[in-house]
Amino acid sequence: MKTIEWGFLIINYLFLGGLSAGLFFVAALATLLEHNGDRPYARIARYGALLAPWPVMLGCFLLIFDLGKWYRFYKLFLHLRWVSPMSIGSWLLLIFSGISLLLFVASLAKEERQRLFQKLPASGAILRLLSGDLSAWQRPIAALGLPFSIGVGIYTGVLLGAVQSRPFWNTNLVAQMFLFSALSTGCATLILVLALAGKRIEAVEFRLLYTLDICFLTLEFFIVLPYLIHGELSVEAVRESLQLILGGPFTLVFWVFFLGLGLLAPLAIEVREMAPVLLSKTVAHYSKPLAAVTALLVLAGGFLLRYIFVFAGQMSAFK
Repeated sequence: MKTIEWGFLIINYLFLGGLSAGLFFVAALATLLEHNGDRPYARIARYGALLAPWPVMLGCFLLIFDLGKWYRFYKLFLHLRWVSPMSIGSWLLLIFSGISLLLFVASLAKEERQRLFQKLPASGAILRLLSGDLSAWQRPIAALGLPFSIGVGIYTGVLLGAVQSRPFWNTNLVAQMFLFSALSTGCATLILVLALAGKRIEAVEFRLLYTLDICFLTLEFFIVLPYLIHGELSVEAVRESLQLILGGPFTLVFWVFFLGLGLLAPLAIEVREMAPVLLSKTVAHYSKPLAAVTALLVLAGGFLLRYIFVFAGQMSAFK
């Protein structure tokens, strides 16, 4: 009998972990694109760094309470088992969270840093070290954390793909799909923040974010297609599991809300916004309301992807 053991706590955990990975990736990329003091993407780097640590930490907090006996979570860190995705993922999330916090502190202005550490205990060598000016270390921290952000984005899909008894998950394409979705949600969040900010939109900032998001959404789309084709050409159990989105209970949410509104619609809007820049080399004038709507669609699509895969996967099983 098929039972649903993973619910919205796991969905939120997967979404929030991927969101942090995407935020850090874009912030780190924006930081590393700085050259000879020229900082065209300073706001992207700063906003991404300030936001990146918190979704993954909230997601891990939710995951702890999904464990049955939540107070035993520390046992995940007593050993490192190379054959256990859960063990590797726990350490990966811990290291990534630490690096994200370092980039967060390094991105704070002097006054912000002083206000923050005034509220924290004065004792402790680590706190005294962090309370110093780490701005000179932004590029090394960004470079160090970049592969970990990719690892976290992949891990959210590996966690599902490692469950071999669920044919809906049993392909490495799930990890790739979740990675590009995570990177896209990070872009979308920064687009939304810039669109809602009171300051004037800088065309160079939106050009970078739209270009990255177009790439990530396109890659995600071209992973969804092979996933469907691979499933149809696979064993009977996998073909039957795909019926959950090909006429079954998740058909509407997959094709209309995730693929249509959450992926293809924002992709079309972003391509339309970028077309004048690509075709005529002119400076584009981006619409804040349209950017905000596009970002919200991407974020909704990212959440729905995880909703579909968590619940549909648990409803599928090898006979």
